[in-house]
Amino acid sequence: MEYLSHSASFHCWLNNAPSKPGIKQLGVLAVEHFGAIGHADWMVPALLFRFHDQEFQHLDLINERLLAGEAHEPDAEKEKRPGRTGDDGLAFRIDANGVITDILTLEAKCLTVSNTGIMKDAHEKLMVGGNRPSGVRELINLLTEYDTPEAQAWQQALLQFYRDGFRTAARHDGLAYAVGHSPKQPADRIAWLPPEAPHPAYTIQRNLEAMEFQFENLDAVVDILYRAA
Repeated sequence: MEYLSHSASFHCWLNNAPSKPGIKQLGVLAVEHFGAIGHADWMVPALLFRFHDQEFQHLDLINERLLAGEAHEPDAEKEKRPGRTGDDGLAFRIDANGVITDILTLEAKCLTVSNTGIMKDAHEKLMVGGNRPSGVRELINLLTEYDTPEAQAWQQALLQFYRDGFRTAARHDGLAYAVGHSPKQPADRIAWLPPEAPHPAYTIQRNLEAMEFQFENLDAVVDILYRAA
């Protein structure tokens, strides 16, 4: 098993904003742009997380409370909502013959304050998945909405991958962990995720790429995105 951990710290710029939907997109785009598991040729044919009506309904309720002068605690238990079921994101490597050779399943978490319980939960969710990521079926259906040669080629590759029973590809895992502050103690600690080995909850023998994104002012970013601050 190979474990790779990376950490990045961002200032509060709009293009770095990790809303709950945004961190899922940020994670797969980071894999595609920076590479993962020792390879730089990962591709993301489409973003699985596009709409989450329940979250946007909740956001409207939060905005109404804030306008009324009420306090809001984003990490409070009562503010939690069921997440989107299935894979948060999928990235693929494909050979010259159009055959999928590797698949990376991404789990994404975004918190104002780092939480060891959520971190553990993310690793446990990755372990549950087998060689048949549920998001492949979603991608096949999603790509029918795009009438381009590239989308059609990806759909055919994914259909063949599905029909072959996912036997042609090696399965890898990825974790994108976004948090609104950085560790302070000890002074040499730069990340919340363990830098040398996977979380103890991750015991399966698969390659795992962990990415951590630290934002200096996450609340302000959310205000800019959703409240026109």
